Amino acid sequence: MTTLYGRAHPATTLTDALTRADFTDAVALLSAPHAHRVARVQQGHCHTYDDGPDFLEAVFDARVFDGQRELRWLCTVGSQGQAVLLGEDPALLPAGFGDALPDLYAEDTLPSSYLLWGTPQPATAAAGTWTALRTPRIGTLHVPVPVPPQGCRLRLVAREYVCVEPRHGNAHVAEERLLRIEPTEPAEPGTDASGEDAVRSVTHAADGAEDADTGNDPSAERESDG
Repeated sequence: MTTLYGRAHPATTLTDALTRADFTDAVALLSAPHAHRVARVQQGHCHTYDDGPDFLEAVFDARVFDGQRELRWLCTVGSQGQAVLLGEDPALLPAGFGDALPDLYAEDTLPSSYLLWGTPQPATAAAGTWTALRTPRIGTLHVPVPVPPQGCRLRLVAREYVCVEPRHGNAHVAEERLLRIEPTEPAEPGTDASGEDAVRSVTHAADGAEDADTGNDPSAERESDG
């Protein structure tokens, strides 16, 4: 059994939530009305590749992760929003972040991943620390990770928490926590995904997300632009 712990702050700015979480080095997925960006977070400061710190003022939804914790922030009124910090080690969730959430007891955990759209290429600046994902239909998305080996793609890795409903005993995925972005070799056409890529299919465009029809096949791969 795995326990997922959490703390929540009902009304805070994204900047304050990042300060309270105090990530040493993390990745952030930031959604604004006009754009979607992937950013690097270090010591509470968030930096995108090209928009600078001013981009944060327009963000309405954020997910920040470093492998051990995930911060979620959703704007509700003005610049204020609800922030939640999740992790499997309660010692890594600062008491000053907010109130403790009920513990989530998972019977099992499952690996999950999203294949990122776009061909990885070196970014024009900050060489070695950012990768440019390019695709004709979407454009370019800069990701704060090194360029993967030739022939590889990038994927977003997550962990699913499987709980059992106490009355009827039905198992279900109660939560998902983002972990990291890493290189992966794309599956050959016509082959079934397995292991960490045995996941549901999801497409995610830069100007919004929309789910793809996957039927009842839990092994369909999912692809995202971040």
